[in-house]
Amino acid sequence: MKRILIPIALLVLLVPALGASTYYDAGSQMFTITAGVSTPLTYSSSGETMVGPGSGDRQTHHTIGGIGALSYQIFVTPHLAIGGELGYQFDFSRSGDVCTNVPITAKLTYIPLQGDFEIPISIGLGLDYISYDSYSKITLGATFEIGLRYFFTDSWGVGINTGLLVAPEIYFDRPTKDSVMTYLPATLSVTYRH
Repeated sequence: MKRILIPIALLVLLVPALGASTYYDAGSQMFTITAGVSTPLTYSSSGETMVGPGSGDRQTHHTIGGIGALSYQIFVTPHLAIGGELGYQFDFSRSGDVCTNVPITAKLTYIPLQGDFEIPISIGLGLDYISYDSYSKITLGATFEIGLRYFFTDSWGVGINTGLLVAPEIYFDRPTKDSVMTYLPATLSVTYRH
């Protein structure tokens, strides 16, 4: 994980230092629609961690599924935007039941490189509605996302994104049932900026 975070941190620090021009002003707005696939990365419960999609003994027992989201953000500085995101994610368990997540997150995005080509780096924190086999729960959720966007007009752009979605299930009355599921989304996006 450190091998990934160090280059990202260097990129975030170096791009503005290289004199990259700014496109946005405080008050600029952005609306984004994303859709793609979501791969179960890990499932941890009772001190045991399973890795990767599939039904094997050491796998998460979940399939690759779909993910989509709508987000709105407003810039507070030329490089930093805040806003919110409403998402939907699904996959299937090995029993064939549909597992769904509906994350509602506050989102903070830093865009060190901007203009025709952009590198958005986002973190999100909020609530996650989880549903599985007639069981549902509202819990906390967190996201990390990095992407690459190309604006083919002044207002419209397309991009690719990846990141990490963390969906913990916390039980205050039965801590032995606590678990954490992580997903690796890969999405395409369409962004309108104003």
